[in-house]
Amino acid sequence: MADPILFQEILLAAVDLKDHAFVVPSGLDFERLITSMGEVGLLAPPWLRARPENRWQVVAGFKRLLAAAQLGWERVPARILPASAPDSHCLLVALYDNAFTRGFNLLEMAFFATRLLAYWDRQTVAAKFLPYLGLPPSPAHLDRLVAVFSLEPPLKELAAQGRLALTAGAFLAGWDPKDRAAVLPYLEELPFSQSKQEEFLEGLDLLARREGAARREILSREELKQYLVDKGSTPQERAEAVRRQLKRWVYPSLSAAQDAFGALLHRLGLRNHPRLRLQPPPAFEGPDFHLEIKFRDAPELKNLLEELTRLVQQEEFSKLTRL
Repeated sequence: MADPILFQEILLAAVDLKDHAFVVPSGLDFERLITSMGEVGLLAPPWLRARPENRWQVVAGFKRLLAAAQLGWERVPARILPASAPDSHCLLVALYDNAFTRGFNLLEMAFFATRLLAYWDRQTVAAKFLPYLGLPPSPAHLDRLVAVFSLEPPLKELAAQGRLALTAGAFLAGWDPKDRAAVLPYLEELPFSQSKQEEFLEGLDLLARREGAARREILSREELKQYLVDKGSTPQERAEAVRRQLKRWVYPSLSAAQDAFGALLHRLGLRNHPRLRLQPPPAFEGPDFHLEIKFRDAPELKNLLEELTRLVQQEEFSKLTRL
C-alpha cells in the first residue's frame, strides 16, 4: 500500500465499537484478557481504519478495545490504517492478526471464509486462505464453512463454543429452518461428539425420508424428548439413550437382535464378565462370532475353558448363536 501504517495513541471514545464490519463473531468471554491487560498493559495494539471527523473503525482487536473500555482506559495505542485502505486489505489484516495470535473457532472460520469470497474466487480462498484458518485447502471445506455461516444464531453460538462440528453444521444447513429449531435442544443439552452428531443427524434424515415425515415430527416424539428433561441421568447417559432409541427406529431388525443378544449374554453371565468377552458378527451378518479370553496363567485358563464348556451346553447359548 502507498499510504503508511501509523502508530499512535487515540481516544477510546472515538472508536466506533458498534461497527462490526471486520469483527470476528466469537463469544465475548474475555475475563482473562481483562486481567492480563490490567496487569501488564496492551501487548498487541489493535488495528483501526481512519474515518471522517476523527473517528476510527475497528479492523482487528475488538476484544482488546472492549477490555480497555471495561478497565476505564481513556486512550489506547493503535496501528492506524488510512481511510483509503480497501475493505479487502482490512479483512486480511483481521485474518492475519488472529491467525498468528490465537487461532479460530468454527464460527470464526465460517465468518472469514464467507467474507473472503466477496473479494477472491472460490479456488483462491480455498487454496490460499483456508490453511490460515487451520483447514486443508479444500473447496469442500470452504463450502461447509459457508453453509455453517448461514445457520441461525443459536446454532452459530454452538459452533463458536466448539459444540457443533463442521460436517454436522453443513448438514443442518440443508434442513428446513423448523427442523433445525427442533434439533437445537438436543445439540444444546446432549454432549454428542462429532461422529455422534453426524450419526444422529443422518439417522433422523434417513428415518424422515423413509416415513415421509418431517424431522421435527420425529424429534417431538416423547420417546426422544423425555431424555432432554431426565434429571436422573448424566448428559452422557441421556445422549446414549437418544442414540439407542433412534437406532431402534432406523434399524429395527438390527436393534432387536442387539437387544436379544444383550439379554442372552446377561442370562449367561457374560454381559460384564471380567475375563470373557463374546461379540456377534458385525451387524449380525456373517457366521463368525468373536471370543476374547483374558487369563494370567494355565490354571485360570483351564477354569475359563471349563466355564465356557458349561455355558455352550445351555439353550441360551444356542439361541445366542442363532440370532
